[in-house]
Amino acid sequence: MAYREHLGRNRGKSIARGLATAILIGSAVCGWGGCTSEPTEIVAGMTTQLQVPKYLKTVGVVVQLGGRLVFCEAYEVHNGSVTLPSTLGVAPESDEEAGSEPVTVHVLGFRSEQPDFATDCVATTTKDEDADVLVVRRRRLPYVPDRIVFLPMPLRESCVAADCDDEEETCIGGKCETMDIEPGSLADYSDGLIFGNTNTCFSVDRCLYEGLAPVALQDPATCTFRALWPDTAPAPQPGHLNVQVVYQSLGTEVLDLDAKEGFILPEPNDPLTFQLAPNLCESNYQTGRIVNVVASALCPAKRALQPICDDDLADIQAGTGPLQIGADDLCTNNQPLVQKASALYILMDRSQSMAEFFGPEGLQFAIDLPLTNPIAARTQLGFGFLPAAQSDCSVSSFSTPSIGFADVESVRLPIGDAVGDMSNLLGSDPDLYLDGAMQGAHVALSAYAAADHNRRALLVLGNRDLAQHCGGTPAAPATQALDAFNSQGIYTYVMVLESPLGTVHATDPVFEGSIIASNGGTQVFDATSDGAVALSGVQEIINDLGSCLYDLPAHMPSQATTAELSYVHPVTQLQTDIPHNGACSESNLGASGWNEAPNGVRICGQACQNLRDVLTEVALFYGGQGETAPAVPVLMRVPCSELVSLP
Repeated sequence: MAYREHLGRNRGKSIARGLATAILIGSAVCGWGGCTSEPTEIVAGMTTQLQVPKYLKTVGVVVQLGGRLVFCEAYEVHNGSVTLPSTLGVAPESDEEAGSEPVTVHVLGFRSEQPDFATDCVATTTKDEDADVLVVRRRRLPYVPDRIVFLPMPLRESCVAADCDDEEETCIGGKCETMDIEPGSLADYSDGLIFGNTNTCFSVDRCLYEGLAPVALQDPATCTFRALWPDTAPAPQPGHLNVQVVYQSLGTEVLDLDAKEGFILPEPNDPLTFQLAPNLCESNYQTGRIVNVVASALCPAKRALQPICDDDLADIQAGTGPLQIGADDLCTNNQPLVQKASALYILMDRSQSMAEFFGPEGLQFAIDLPLTNPIAARTQLGFGFLPAAQSDCSVSSFSTPSIGFADVESVRLPIGDAVGDMSNLLGSDPDLYLDGAMQGAHVALSAYAAADHNRRALLVLGNRDLAQHCGGTPAAPATQALDAFNSQGIYTYVMVLESPLGTVHATDPVFEGSIIASNGGTQVFDATSDGAVALSGVQEIINDLGSCLYDLPAHMPSQATTAELSYVHPVTQLQTDIPHNGACSESNLGASGWNEAPNGVRICGQACQNLRDVLTEVALFYGGQGETAPAVPVLMRVPCSELVSLP
């Protein structure tokens, strides 16, 4: 086996002169011309966007034929003698060798100088921050007769400290995968695939920095983002999107359009929506190692075999590019805030006057669709039918709901089926005994500790008879709502639906409902003349339960005043920032802003109302198309210094 070193930006120039002569002795390669057949060679191309020499000081190269070590050398990259990108050519010495065992190439990025590596070929590759090796790339493949194949060997920050215990694996986008690669998937070598001194190189200045736009997180589970491209900018074309990420080290990387290590465009006709590659998403973004993402829609997406132009790459490696982020800048803590759990008990009248709201054309849609909204994910839901009975005035059977309590996903369909089933409808309009049912519902809701929940609430759905029937024990519905709110913090919502012509009302249900709801800390939803209020009302209730109070995030800033919350409207793409306000608290909900709460984060005042308005607008927009609304993640942005972790 023979080697051709091309350690520098000019493939034909050997930098390590004394070593180069020894490497080429005995080579059976015919050179670059004069042969009757094409040469057989593997050219490994080593590149990096890691900062040099701040983090990367030495590159080690190891080559094996089968399991036999045949080459081991280290090259300093911090003194200018070797630069990245560089190439190393590996060629067989005979036809027999070309058709024998596969070639394995290892490229190791070291944190420090390695004067002994070429002699002993020993390095420490662990997740320990003090380990010699910063990052490793391995590939194994056979020779391809009469072809000079190009083997990309990038050293990426996504793989820093990734320790693949299986020696048959390598790190790809932060995840361990087989190191074997099919040579048929590789291109024939040319300088333009590795060196950024041709007119096909990727210009970071022109394609990114001249049109950087912030991005909105659409789905944290899949790392789906949308670039917030200004209306005044040139209209983006499909496939014209480029993405750059910032790591915890505050180092940057321009991503390739690549399904393993870069980003993908899930919708061909949507030029602004992109996803981080699954490997990169799971290993780096969701773990907080990527702290910022930006995009630009000025140029076709960078491909893996399109090198960055020399001057731009030098800036990135030196840490002097335009996107360099300082410790005082704000970086996104990537995991969205998780809403506190809530509990909702729905009491729905099934008297004959409610007939139009049962069956497939009834309230099934208005209840079911809001419950598919991601904002409802942490709501425990219980459901029961009115009327109650006189016996419930003393010992209420409603302390245990007919359906639930359980998470929304478990009870959503059973509730929809119950409302859609006409056989559940009564043939008459008996007294509801709402006061007896509310007594039991409050008992059920009080079992959920207030300190651990955003909101515990009761929703009454009906179109008549919200009056008292139990004779004072328990108290009237309006009195119970007031007592539950004042003593236990349990809210009561009332939605009054249209009643058939001729329905006899002893009292006005909207008037009665407004008193009950007001006493219960909410407002009545009057759907007597507009059925759309039912859909929007259920959605508003779900939004109240699922917003403005969140679990404590994994990382809280050392000084809360330095951080802010933000979210993006999925339809208008407008971003809203919420500043810190130390006055925001459970006892002062009118103070607009966010603040720490016991074991959590709270949004207060107008900032909370604005968020809930957006949640409702988005839900109704998508609901009008029969679609589930997307999530509206609330993210915390903290000083980058709080997230810095050096490689």
